[in-house]
Amino acid sequence: MSPLRLRSILTSRLTVAWRDAAASAVAAGIAWILAVWMLGHPHPLFAAVSAIVCLSPGLPSHGRQAVGLMLGVATGIVVGELALLLPEGLLVPKGLSLLRLALATFFSMLVAASFGQPAVVPIQAGVSAVLVLALGPQSAGLTRLEDVAVGVAVGLAFSQVLLTPDPVRQIDAAADDLLLRLAKAFREAADALKAGDFRKAEVALRLFSSAHDSLIALGAGIDAARYAARWSLRGRLAARAVAETAARYDRRAIRLYASSLLFGEALANALRKAASPMPEGLLESVLDAGARCSWLTSAEPAAVPTSAPSVTEETAAAEWRGALVHLHAIFAFLASLENIGRLRPDKPPTVSDRPILGTYPNKIPNRRCSCRQE
Repeated sequence: MSPLRLRSILTSRLTVAWRDAAASAVAAGIAWILAVWMLGHPHPLFAAVSAIVCLSPGLPSHGRQAVGLMLGVATGIVVGELALLLPEGLLVPKGLSLLRLALATFFSMLVAASFGQPAVVPIQAGVSAVLVLALGPQSAGLTRLEDVAVGVAVGLAFSQVLLTPDPVRQIDAAADDLLLRLAKAFREAADALKAGDFRKAEVALRLFSSAHDSLIALGAGIDAARYAARWSLRGRLAARAVAETAARYDRRAIRLYASSLLFGEALANALRKAASPMPEGLLESVLDAGARCSWLTSAEPAAVPTSAPSVTEETAAAEWRGALVHLHAIFAFLASLENIGRLRPDKPPTVSDRPILGTYPNKIPNRRCSCRQE
């Protein structure tokens, strides 16, 4: 791995993690202070630890982690208290029965696993049972449960109210990144057509291929937003918008990426052969596709041509027909995204809303490349 690539990966990871790490640190301090002030515990270690466990970076849902933590701790304490009623076995180091410890750990984790919750639930159940038996119910029973409750409450306050990300914005940001990378690839493809250089077309193909990372990020963003819609207060309030935005991109983004990648490959092959000139109007259509990708992100008011020559597959040379077929599909998916975006009041007008540009049909009449009605 090159140093530049390694630096990019580390920067990306730090950018994603720093907010959760900062929230964990602040929440741990607040949980400690609250446990001392409200409960009178001199060293509320588990309150601070619980806040950190709830807000740790990399969790798909902080709210679900908090609920699971509380459930696991309660389960382990109950099983540990019940295990204290059993007689001690023969192996007794300082009054602790190893057999009783093993049985309590096993059954607490088994019961917690039956809840069907994340791994934090059986882990915390087993740890809590061990602590009850090792430290006694006075130190690790109700006292620990109180500390954990304070830590969980602070974690929920941070994750559900104070620092809850906007789930709709999560999806839109990931989709914008994908569309901008595709727009850049289309512009590079247009440069390749202008110069008639297949090497530039191969550069455009690599740009199309690299957009796969953004497609993966979009899928992760959709999953995270759906989790937030179930496990956070802000997410529940925006549940309808999350569902609509996720449905907007869920399959269309995959198809748009696939068609763009196939177009880039077909374009590179056509320029490599260079057996016939470029079809008239293809360059304008490629520029149009890139402009519409940019416009969908609202990052720049792209100036889309008011008209573009029609290009039919029947009149195009054989080596160009594959690129035209995939370009038709690209325009169809872009039109679909524009039509859905036009129905959302929080989105600015799309390209097809601007009267000067005409309309873009959902279907491609007579298989024309420019995707405009005559």
